[in-house]
Amino acid sequence: MYPIMLDMTNKLCVVIGGGKIAYRKVVPLLKAGANIHIVSPEICDEINKLWIEQKVKVFLKEAEKANYEHAFMIIAATNSKEIEINEQIYKNTTENQLVNIVSDQEIGNFHIPASAVRGRLVISVSTGGTSPALAKKIRNDLLDQFDESYEGYLDFLWEARKKIKNSTISRTEKSNLLFELAKEKYKNSEIERNKFMTRLQDV
Repeated sequence: MYPIMLDMTNKLCVVIGGGKIAYRKVVPLLKAGANIHIVSPEICDEINKLWIEQKVKVFLKEAEKANYEHAFMIIAATNSKEIEINEQIYKNTTENQLVNIVSDQEIGNFHIPASAVRGRLVISVSTGGTSPALAKKIRNDLLDQFDESYEGYLDFLWEARKKIKNSTISRTEKSNLLFELAKEKYKNSEIERNKFMTRLQDV
């Protein structure tokens, strides 16, 4: 598997299924700005709320090829355990579509890691479908290590990096400043961050 961070802004993502599992897949896609269509004869209360709020489009029917043939991403999250249904969905897709079959990682061409977000920090853990439970445990362990303080730290790094990249100083000077940003003192001290940003006003 090839790890990647995808820009899902306005990309058509079709989620087949309307239960709690489907809802859990929809939430991070909404945060990523995807254009989400949900296809299912029935939907849970949480998805219905998103529909009422016009955050997703819902088609109350069994999924057909026409519902997802133009989708950038397809997630089959039905409550059905019939493998034939999931296999048929995958067979109806093209080689250029991203397909995740929640109930069987071997059928689709990508799977979704256990993830968590701390501001600009994204922590994702995958066991290649071997043990989702272990992936979640490792993710939670990492969350204990990278606490909420990293949100402010990464915002600082983002702003500082932009200023350095846009400055008129030499490439060597930029490299030196970017290297300095990695020092531990900036992670633990807002005073040091403010000093650094003050220095950047003169570059």
